[in-house]
Amino acid sequence: MPFHIQYLKKSLDSSHLKESIQARILESFDAYEALATPAQKAQWIQDEMLLLDEEVGEAEAKRIMQNCGRQCIGRSMLDKAIKLQKAARDLDDLLDRLNHAHIGGGKLLRKGNKIHASYDRCYCGSVSKSRLQIPLTYCHCSCGWYQQLFETLLGKPVEVQLIDAIAHGAQTCQFVIHI
Repeated sequence: MPFHIQYLKKSLDSSHLKESIQARILESFDAYEALATPAQKAQWIQDEMLLLDEEVGEAEAKRIMQNCGRQCIGRSMLDKAIKLQKAARDLDDLLDRLNHAHIGGGKLLRKGNKIHASYDRCYCGSVSKSRLQIPLTYCHCSCGWYQQLFETLLGKPVEVQLIDAIAHGAQTCQFVIHI
């Protein structure tokens, strides 16, 4: 799945940043659309995430990227997950069904009140074809994706913790969803 710059822009617009800071971050957005190669796009994303971290701090940058991921999951994916939920006997059965449908990476495992999730490959087409190490801030988009999925399915807030990411140089992307 490619990076959707409009989701990041919308997340920035709703972040209540000072206009001057938001303007500095948005300055290069028009240039992104003109980039042709995955390497160019990955370089832009790397630069933008470093700028985001520098301008707003780690906590706010993570929140902005999580909001981006909440938009990225899409209604059709949520509807498919809800359909699986309706057929499931319990949470463990739901996770099995999500795994078989390959929703959430296909490796969801509950341990107590935590769901461990992992990906064997990076699903972000804008960075996965590059060898460039992307700041972990970027991968908080996936945290937002998981957050939206499980908050929709469980009907309550969840916290998602990013452990590591392929785009940052790890062998797998790993998350813990605190339910």
